[in-house]
Amino acid sequence: MALVGLNKDELDLSRLPADAHYDPKDDTDDLSGVQIRATITFKITDANGTVIKEWTEPAHSLNYNFGLFMDALWGSTTVSMTNTAGNGISVNGASGGTLAVTAASGNTAYGIVIGSGASAGSTPSPTLYNLVAQIPQGTSSGQIEYGAVSVSSVSQSGQTTSFTISRSFTNVSGATLSVTEIGLVALIAGWNMGAYSGGTYTLISYDIPSSAISVQNGQTLTITYTFSVST
Repeated sequence: MALVGLNKDELDLSRLPADAHYDPKDDTDDLSGVQIRATITFKITDANGTVIKEWTEPAHSLNYNFGLFMDALWGSTTVSMTNTAGNGISVNGASGGTLAVTAASGNTAYGIVIGSGASAGSTPSPTLYNLVAQIPQGTSSGQIEYGAVSVSSVSQSGQTTSFTISRSFTNVSGATLSVTEIGLVALIAGWNMGAYSGGTYTLISYDIPSSAISVQNGQTLTITYTFSVST
């Protein structure tokens, strides 16, 4: 097939192989055959468990810290990450360790955490290492009760494999609370981290909802991340 002509209109583009049409600047083109997606489902229920509102948004999610950790793990190399206290930690992917998000009820150090310090609808920074203003655990003014984090088993349907991470937050503070940021913090231990080998906390995912989420007194907000891969 000749690709020579007086002008481009003479080319029969239908006879070109698919990859010849690929535009690397166009995110809609994908030659990998694999799609990794993350969504967040928000559900607000009243004190009786009646669903007031439920909706799902795309997640910006996995951030720079997560990319560094996967580089350390898959490359069996050492990377420098930042924990939620703002301290640098050296993680050796070849040495072994644990990474967990299954925080117990009342534990605000890791798992899914929420805050009120971001501007709703803004673009999250991939290098942020902690929430701007995390809402604390409790029943007093400006506080919310943190439930336990649950991680589902992996499920497979057709070409899609997925799992979920979920946590509920109950507002008994006496006033409405506004949620404008969501994070997923991992407890990491081992990995030849020196003084931090016994365990430290690292933000691996960060999201800002499209609009502020109002949780009235007596209501419960349940946040569910769904991570999926389609082949």
